[in-house]
Amino acid sequence: MEKRYTIGVMVGNANSPHTMDLMQGIFHTAQSIDVNIIFFLGIHSSYYYKSYFGEDIEDDYDYQFNVVYDYQAFADIDALIIAYGSLCIFLDENESSIFLKKYKDKPRVLLEERDQTGEATSIIADNYNGMYTITEHLIRDHGFSNFTYLAGPHGNTDARERRQAVYDVMKKYEIPFGPERIAYGDYSSCVHRQVNQLLDAYPDMEAMICANDVMAETAYRECGKRGLVVGKDIAITGFDDWELAKTMNPPLTTVLQNAFDMGDMAVLDALELCKGGKNHSIVIPAEVKIRESCGCSARKKFHKKNLISEEKIQWSDITERCLNDIMKEILSENSNQVLKDEVQEYLRTILKVDFRITESEDNLKRGLQSLFLSKTGNLISMHSLMKALDQFVDECIRIELNKEKPDRENIRNLLLRKRLLNDKIMAYNIKKEKERFSTFQQESWFVPLISKDMLSHMNDEREMYRRALVKLNALNAKASYLYIFEKPVAHYRNDEWKCPEKMYLVARQIGGEVIAYKEGERSEVFSGFSADGKIRCNKKDDSNYVATVLCLFSGEMQYGILVTEIDPANLSLFYLISRQIGNMLRMYQMSREQKKMQQKLETLVREIEEKNEVLNFLSESDALTGCLNRRGFMEKAVQMNREYEGKEVVILFADLDHLKEINDCFGHIEGDFAIRRCAEVLKSAAGKQSITGRIGGDEFCAMIPGNAQDGQKLRERIQEENLAFNMKSEKPYYVELSVGYHVIRCGGDLIISEAFKDADKALYEEKKKRRKSVKK
Repeated sequence: MEKRYTIGVMVGNANSPHTMDLMQGIFHTAQSIDVNIIFFLGIHSSYYYKSYFGEDIEDDYDYQFNVVYDYQAFADIDALIIAYGSLCIFLDENESSIFLKKYKDKPRVLLEERDQTGEATSIIADNYNGMYTITEHLIRDHGFSNFTYLAGPHGNTDARERRQAVYDVMKKYEIPFGPERIAYGDYSSCVHRQVNQLLDAYPDMEAMICANDVMAETAYRECGKRGLVVGKDIAITGFDDWELAKTMNPPLTTVLQNAFDMGDMAVLDALELCKGGKNHSIVIPAEVKIRESCGCSARKKFHKKNLISEEKIQWSDITERCLNDIMKEILSENSNQVLKDEVQEYLRTILKVDFRITESEDNLKRGLQSLFLSKTGNLISMHSLMKALDQFVDECIRIELNKEKPDRENIRNLLLRKRLLNDKIMAYNIKKEKERFSTFQQESWFVPLISKDMLSHMNDEREMYRRALVKLNALNAKASYLYIFEKPVAHYRNDEWKCPEKMYLVARQIGGEVIAYKEGERSEVFSGFSADGKIRCNKKDDSNYVATVLCLFSGEMQYGILVTEIDPANLSLFYLISRQIGNMLRMYQMSREQKKMQQKLETLVREIEEKNEVLNFLSESDALTGCLNRRGFMEKAVQMNREYEGKEVVILFADLDHLKEINDCFGHIEGDFAIRRCAEVLKSAAGKQSITGRIGGDEFCAMIPGNAQDGQKLRERIQEENLAFNMKSEKPYYVELSVGYHVIRCGGDLIISEAFKDADKALYEEKKKRRKSVKK
């Protein structure tokens, strides 16, 4: 049997639209051929934080993701695809110079970078000619001469070639253009500052050329805030032709760089290298897409001239004449031929029956429904489809109007079909977005549950690891593998990273089956060249897989990796999950360290307890409740007896019901809560003239000026407060006091301790009436 090859894919900036399209292309190609794919993902978010919260280098841990590429040594990789254009954004100059040398012994495909050594296959878009053409269009066709340029990052080949093209066009047309007219972004949407810097410096600029579409979208927003209408007051162009370019208002003039097809091509070239093929270089033509953002008219006709007499033209002639133009609107020229054929077949089904007759309506609905339910429907832009069909119907109406005797019924039916098309496609888009939002909303609830489950089982390491993966099947992970280092590794900013040579498989999830391994039974995986003990996704049916490697870290600590088999569309969700798992591993590490410290401190704790007993005796207040302690209460009681000589005073004894049951069933923290709550109730009910104290673990005492009637009211007030609290409390138990009281007359001959005994007897009788259990 022919060997199944495993291709590693190194990606940086995996959360950008361009990189996501690239990954989708790799993913879909891998599904159609017998090859394994392992993505090593660098996900960076610091520029989002900096955009909104400013520079805070201490909270930036993006550098931790840069170590993910070292984990390829733990996998049995036959070839590498290195998306260098996305990596070099986050590598400094020294790292960039040595990065590729680390992988020189493996067959590799470089994306968005030119190979100068002849040791790798390279695939790159024709950045220079694409940007040259779009810049020249602004000068030659629109007559603009006042430009600014929002450039990509330094050190990026794509950005450098696009920037050079702008310089060269300006030089050709003798337009003054210096470096002061350029602001540098990072290809993300977080370029508000750079856009405003250019708008402030050149308020009369005619056009802002942007190095990619994502930054162009930000330019749209910032111009809108200033009341500038794009396409009228200012021209804006982009590069990439990302999915939203056609739907922006106005649609964005840009350069097509088909990342999906580039990913497809990279997999096929990597497979060729695995089989002994030679390295070669590919430059993909970059097609300019002229739309309204540069100031061009939105009006577009499919045909400049009629090849058939419009009086005699048949419906099949119209559809065949327009079919290619519809295809061009929906798909790029270099799209996969299989996809082109599938889309064309669906279009033929939709256009099969003449729109000018009433009977076409049912066929139209069936054709659209078939497209909506197909996989192909998910791969094309419905906005583009709606626009293309609108133009098609407009062409049909134009043909009808050009006839000597236009048929009004035909025109009416065409208009109705146009409305039907718009309604159905819009309804489908709305439904799809609602489903997508609903799915995201449901899935987002799972993320905190993972950390909650892990946190609840930190006393059982094996179960904690199992709980980390339990929810992943419901989140569409076909399989997941949790690898942990023998010991966590500290990785500080600017320190050299040394990847551990060994990891352990502590848990795995395949479908709904989740298994965690005991210590001593965990498989070991090693870095190096041996195929034994490597990262791999084991399939019962021996089918191929597409897996993703995510770093597990929290702050400066690295704990291992999560390898999961998911669609790249779910990447953002699993990024959050990996961060949750990393944070829980940090808590587990801290918990273990705390237990070790606890064992060492047991002897010291006993000494401290002895000293605390002395301190508590000397102190007048109870630390837990803030009431007087026994000694403090006795001193105040003697003082009150002296001050209220000859007057009646109520001595009240109170006891928290079933403290032992609360401690045993719900924990001592809840027991402490109940004690504090009783103290609050007693102090509130007794008032400011009283003295209150905690004279035992769950025993309280109070002295209040008053008679027997006051004592009864006080007891009722305490019971009412307890009832009100328990009705609204979400605690799983009741907090209640049993209360007994005795009235004394103060005087010099009164023995306080004897008076307390009478109140205690009254309390004893009341305790007989308490609940048998405090559980709700």
